[in-house]
Amino acid sequence: MEPAWRTSERGRRVNRRVWYELLAAGVLALSLTSAILAVAGAAFQQTLGVAASSLCAVAFLVPGLYFLGYSRRLHSRDLALAHTAAFVRSRDAIRIQDLADELQVPPDDADRILRMAIEEGYLEGTFQSEDRFVPRRRAAPRSPEGR
Repeated sequence: MEPAWRTSERGRRVNRRVWYELLAAGVLALSLTSAILAVAGAAFQQTLGVAASSLCAVAFLVPGLYFLGYSRRLHSRDLALAHTAAFVRSRDAIRIQDLADELQVPPDDADRILRMAIEEGYLEGTFQSEDRFVPRRRAAPRSPEGR
């Protein structure tokens, strides 16, 4: 599975979910435009135009809905990884079984989710053993008075 965040050639982070949402919006806009042309063709009694525009409207609607659904799944996945990271950070150390109990998944899935959260940058830390993870504490931001 590919990470949700990719680094572009210029070093910027690119969110796949945003790209899929933009792609879905563009494809659905083309579908809407085709539907409007089909209605206009019907108003002018252009049978061939109506058929062609209707076919294009359906042809663009299906992938547009797929891209929109996929972007929603990526959003849900990001939320789940963020929840996992927040739960793990709330502990000094965590066993995989405790994470599995919190997420209500088998321990193998909890281990995979934890490693995915680490890989995608939601969480940092080290594994002390096969089933024990210690999250790295983030340094508290310094206040302007503390400088």
